[in-house]
Amino acid sequence: MSPVKACPHPGCSGTVTPTGYCLASGERVDPESGRHSAVVPAPGPDDAPAPDPAEPPPSYSSDDQEGSSQHWIVGPGPAAAPPPRPAAVTLPPEHPDPTVLPEITLLDRADSGSGDAAHPVPAGALPLPSGTLLAGQYRLVRPLGYGGMGEVCLAHDTKVDGRAVAIKMLHADLAADSYSLLKGERKELVELNHDGFIRVFNYGHHDGVGDFLVLQYVDGLNLEEVRARARERPEEFGHERFLEFALAYGVRILAGLAYLHAPERGKVYGDLKPPNVMHDGSTTKLVDVGSVRRAGAPGLTTSAYRAPSVGTHGESLPQDDLFSLGETLRTLCGLGATRHDLAELAALGPLDDPAAGHRGLGLVSLARALRRATRTRRADRFATAKEMEEQLRGVFRELRSLRTGVETFEPSPLFLQSAYALDGGLGAAPEVSRWAAPDAPDAAPRCPAPGPPEVARRLPVPRPDPDDDHHGELSRLSDDDPEALLQHTGDWRDSPEVHLLRCRLRLRVEPHDGPGALSAAETALALAEDAIGPARAPHDWRLDWHRGLLALARSRVAEARGHFDRVYAAIPGEYAPKLALGHCAEHLHRPHEALTFYEAVRLRNPSLGSAAFGAARARLALGGPDALAHAIAALNAVPQHSRHRTAARTAAVRILAGHARDAAGLGTAVRALAGLFSAHGLTDEQARVRMKAEVWGVAQRLIAPAEGTPRMTGAELRAVAERADPLLEFPADERALRKDLSRFYRGLALQAARDAPPRDTETPLAELLLDRAYAVRPFALRHHRDTPWPGKKIKNWIRNNTPTQPGG
Repeated sequence: MSPVKACPHPGCSGTVTPTGYCLASGERVDPESGRHSAVVPAPGPDDAPAPDPAEPPPSYSSDDQEGSSQHWIVGPGPAAAPPPRPAAVTLPPEHPDPTVLPEITLLDRADSGSGDAAHPVPAGALPLPSGTLLAGQYRLVRPLGYGGMGEVCLAHDTKVDGRAVAIKMLHADLAADSYSLLKGERKELVELNHDGFIRVFNYGHHDGVGDFLVLQYVDGLNLEEVRARARERPEEFGHERFLEFALAYGVRILAGLAYLHAPERGKVYGDLKPPNVMHDGSTTKLVDVGSVRRAGAPGLTTSAYRAPSVGTHGESLPQDDLFSLGETLRTLCGLGATRHDLAELAALGPLDDPAAGHRGLGLVSLARALRRATRTRRADRFATAKEMEEQLRGVFRELRSLRTGVETFEPSPLFLQSAYALDGGLGAAPEVSRWAAPDAPDAAPRCPAPGPPEVARRLPVPRPDPDDDHHGELSRLSDDDPEALLQHTGDWRDSPEVHLLRCRLRLRVEPHDGPGALSAAETALALAEDAIGPARAPHDWRLDWHRGLLALARSRVAEARGHFDRVYAAIPGEYAPKLALGHCAEHLHRPHEALTFYEAVRLRNPSLGSAAFGAARARLALGGPDALAHAIAALNAVPQHSRHRTAARTAAVRILAGHARDAAGLGTAVRALAGLFSAHGLTDEQARVRMKAEVWGVAQRLIAPAEGTPRMTGAELRAVAERADPLLEFPADERALRKDLSRFYRGLALQAARDAPPRDTETPLAELLLDRAYAVRPFALRHHRDTPWPGKKIKNWIRNNTPTQPGG
């Protein structure tokens, strides 16, 4: 073979190996045109990333066909596209595990033993004749592929039951580097002990080929072949389910990278790309480990997947592996022509467009995860493989839930679940004061969103940083009494988490302490930023989270949205920033955007009452013929085991009652009320009276409106009562209905009297409720003079027991 020579490709500073590969680009050089051409067909503009022209070319590159495991031969001249490899793809059942993949079985494996007729070996394709026994143990069978550094051949181990192995060797023309490169690779391989990498069984030397490695043999489809197959036969991968499988590849690869990057090993993979990831059966392997080296050491890379931060000789750090994985997954998913297209795909702009659909948020989250992985500066990327894995798992759960409508729950690694439902008061029985205002029979019930300051106090709380000095104490704290907690932590040694805790506590005491509490919260946040330090603070999402809380506390919703959007960009797999963005969208009058965020959170974890209430409010705000049904469905989907189930069912009853315009609507509300009392946890007797007064009042307005034509007949009222739960004792005629309502209003008057503030110039609420009781009671010819109407007794009791102002 001819010696190594300069690459003739215009502008390329690399050299060409005897096998015709450019060490700078990792591509084969066309001997006729002198230009780079990939071994596999050149991808189109929508398929693969283009190298960044601003990136310097590396000194080393690898494109070993060990990575693609093709058993076809690259001859001289332009590279030919390999034919599709026959394989069977078995789609797995639906499963919430983010590592589940299809089963891929090659139908014509190189080690299938189907004979030379199936896999003819051209003359000169092997460095030694087929059948040669290497080192007295490994019998050569056929080539598996060529690459920039040499051959990979199939062999049988004659001393271990003839098992198939892969023999990797370097060309004799590279003998000057052969010993050092192969020895280094052997050392790295021997130390690897993870299922995500191929294993090294042995190593040896044979005259005519020099040093060689004996590797575990795997034969399947690499990710480039998987991508091509999924585009050609999308049904084999469940159509849009393929995006979830792409994340499963990412989660599996990250497990291997985390093992490699661990401080006790301190290595990088260096050359992560689709051809180097093999899917064989139900396993995935990183197959070309020749690029493994110590972090920061020079080594092999491939230009199209190399991070801009990699040194000119391939010096890589762990974040550079994460970049290469991000590019690999972006190419696999077909998201844009280059990584720079991810910015547009990750934008929030289209989310308020009803044509975009709620399921589009999963794609936005995926684009944001890959965009963070492929940022230009290392500091802007994920810090560790574990951090990236957590976010890919979260995006997987979101995609799956949006696609199937089925819960895909896993506890958040970064946030504690909030105890609050953020229901805007709709999840509790109406306050007694609700009956002080005149009825508006034709108006739909108002379902207000909670105010921004309330949202700021009740959004989920970030979990304490495990590396913080006070992690143990912070993890055990109860947040029931913010003022007591401020006192309790007053003498703690300062740390970022302690300052962030004080910031949140100041927000919670603000309703009592006034604007001074907000100023104190801002001071605590500034101290947290100083404690984190100028190098880390710009990349710490916790600071933006608390800035968003402070902006909400001051009702600066647009400003808060900007902070929460940056948090979403940093941790796109988490539900908490989407919940915060949903509330911001509500207050900015973007109901479809709000619904998009709420649905993504609600479907993933229906137990989160805040998302269910938000989705119900957004549905009603958007309107439409199915708005009420969708709103009620969202509330009823909150499961029985959720702490918010009673609030959600209470809200459903109130919404159904408020929207009832005929007997059918009333009947639905009555049945929901019975379920609330008997199965969904509303046991407080006073709350039950208020809920009955709400529903009975709707019935009274339908059968005897203040003006206009009745919308319900006596027969229809009787039919509603017959279908109701007998325990509810719903009245079957108008007279019984009025008697019940009068009794309820007298009960509410007593509640109002007990809770009444000191008397002022306005008519007390209790007396207004008694007036209602008088007005609604059935007509009677007379009352027994010795037994006056109970309302008179109650009214006298109210007058005698309501507290008065001094001097009143």
